[in-house]
Parts: sequence; structure tokens; C-alpha cells
Amino acid sequence: MTQQLVQTQTFTVNFLSPVHIGTGEQLDNHECVYENGRIFRFRITPILERMNDHQLAQFVDNGLEAVKDWLRKSGLWQKFRLYESTLPRQPNWYREPIRPFIADPFFRPYLPGTEVKGAIRTAVVWWLLKNSNKGRLKNLVGKRKRNNQVEDEKDRRWAGQWFEQTLLGTDPNHDLLRSLRVQDSTPVSPQRLKVFPVLVVIRTNTGLRWLQSPRRGNQRSQYTDDRNQAVANFCECLDASVVGVTLTVTEDKFLQGGRVRKDETDLVVPEELMWDDEGLRAVEDWQRACNEFAREIAEKERSWWQQVKTGSRNLGTQMVAAMMERFYENLLKQIQVEAGKAVFINLGWGSGWRTKTVTEEFGDETVQEIVNKYGLDRGAGSRPFPKTRKVVWLGGNEFVPMGWIKLVPRG
Repeated sequence: MTQQLVQTQTFTVNFLSPVHIGTGEQLDNHECVYENGRIFRFRITPILERMNDHQLAQFVDNGLEAVKDWLRKSGLWQKFRLYESTLPRQPNWYREPIRPFIADPFFRPYLPGTEVKGAIRTAVVWWLLKNSNKGRLKNLVGKRKRNNQVEDEKDRRWAGQWFEQTLLGTDPNHDLLRSLRVQDSTPVSPQRLKVFPVLVVIRTNTGLRWLQSPRRGNQRSQYTDDRNQAVANFCECLDASVVGVTLTVTEDKFLQGGRVRKDETDLVVPEELMWDDEGLRAVEDWQRACNEFAREIAEKERSWWQQVKTGSRNLGTQMVAAMMERFYENLLKQIQVEAGKAVFINLGWGSGWRTKTVTEEFGDETVQEIVNKYGLDRGAGSRPFPKTRKVVWLGGNEFVPMGWIKLVPRG
């Protein structure tokens, strides 16, 4: 009987809250125009090619606002407009540029397979940690081994590398997630993008406050009670209005359980790659791992917002906290009902420290050690860490968290 080498499954992506996958670039008033509560983004290169010297000088000094009448009269406004989106307020271009969504050469946004797989990876690591010797693994966090000597890892980007490699494999060739491949999603029209301001809130003894000015040098962060005065990260996002996006996940069954013959000997591929049964089960059951991890995050976030609501003395912050609490209550109900039929994942920028790390599984003491060691709270003494959250301002009095999607199998 022929052995099945791969198993492929296609999923439809449902956006449960706005998702932003960034490029590291920034857009300002030279790519965008704000007018009457709406933001417009344009393809700039073909517009520049049609400018005369006077228009170019105006553009350089004052952006597209200075030449928008010419854009309309010439027909370029419609021809090279990528999208328009409602926006609660105008960005302060000097400190609030727009974060663009990753896109293909035709400016079409998509979900990178690497981003989705990274979220799956975190869930699998969490799943394995739940069923492992935490005491042994805890000693690997924030450490590295070099020349058979254990020493502190000074770069926080690699603080969990030794711990992760112990669970998943010592190098890419022996990594358990090598057997799982996630393709980029199908792209969508740039006209489907929306721009949302993402605000930072801090939890205080009396409720929430909004970040007004981030810390710079010796100057501490400044907070305000007025969300209209808060500094925002303006992000291009895909949200629940976007439908028809699909992506494909392929499991390499040969790597997970195949056999090869070498020098008259039958070899089991997972044994040759030093993969144990527990690790293989976690990868094969990645959908369950994702849903259990999503449930864990949602329960903790719901509790956080419940406590904020209870401790708030301000009616406005109570309302925001209640709205966020309700989002997570609804999410938990969806997970409960659909866990066997769909996969729930949090990904992208702004989704928070809790979704990107599993350190909380080691307890508060280890969390505080890592926070202090790498200055994650910049000396603020946040306990429990973190005290801040990023929330998407949809407009009016509507707020939601970032980054939640649901993958629904097709067929």
C-alpha cells in the first residue's frame, strides 16, 4: 500500500478583530490625505512622474494635501487611489505615521504563512510545556550554553531560544515544526484595508488611563483621561468585513512517521530526527493546541478587564473595560462551541506579550525575573506584568483587541 506523504487542508480565514501584519515601514502625508473624517492612500510613484517642478516642490514641503486639487482635476485621485477609510481623527503626522500592512507587488494585503506558523509554534510550545518538567525547563529561560558553559543570554530576542530548542529541536533540520508548512493566504484588494487608531491604556488603582506621550530618555511616559488626547498607532488592518481569504496548511506525514532504508537497515524518520512521541503528537494535534492556548489567553484577558471594570471610578473607562470583557466572553463561547470545527489564533502586531510568550507558565517569580533582567517594563515595577494593553478604537465608543482570527476548514 502506498504511504500518504503529505496531508493538505485549506482553511477560510475569519477576522474576529482587526489584524495588522506590518512591514516596518511608515506612511505619512506624502502617501496619504486626511479629509472630512476619511483617510485616502495613493500610489505615489506614478503621481510623482506626472508632477511639474512647482507641484513637486509643493509636495515635498507639504505632502499630498498641497496638490490634492490638482489630483482631482487631473483624474489621478481616482486612478491611483489605493483605498479610503473612515478615521475617528486626523493623525498628527509628525508623531503618528500610518503603519502599512504587508502586501504583494500589486499592493494586495495578505497573511504571511510565516506569521500564522509562528502563532501555531507558540501554541505548540505552550502545549508541550504544560505536559513537561517545568522545573527543569525554567532554568533554561534567559540562559544559553556556549562551549559547554551555561551563561546569561544578554539579548532579549534570544532569551527563550535554549528553552524552545529543548522542546522542538536543536536546529532547523531537527525542528518539530519542520513537518508543518503554512502557505501565504490568498491576497485581497487594497480597497479592503481599513485604518484604525490603536491606543495604549495603562491600568491604575482607579481604572484606565490613555498614553499621551511615550517615554523618551529620562522623561517618563505621560498619560491622560481623554482618549482624544492619546497618542495613537494608526494601522492598516484587515477586519471582519473581509471575506474569502484562504490559506493552506500541509502536514508532512513522511517526516512524522515514514521509514527509509539505509545500509540494509530500516530507519524510522522521526527517530532519526530525534523527535519523541509527545512532540509529534503536539504537532499533529496543532489545532487543539491553538484552541487551548486561545482559551487560556481569552480567560486571562477577560479576568484582567473584569478587574479593571470593577476598580474603575470613571464611567468612560468602565464602559471600555466592559466592552473588552464582553469581547472575550463572546470569544470563549465561540471556542467552546466550535473548537472541534475551527481553529482560533491571535497573531500580528499589537496582540500583546501574553500571546507571544509562554513565560507565565513558570509562575510570577520567573516572569518578574525576565521583566527585570531585560527591562521589559522600563523600571516601572509593573506587577503583574504587563500593566498596559493596546486597544483598537473603531470609532465612537467602540473598542476591541487586536489580532484574533478563526480558521474554518473548507470542504
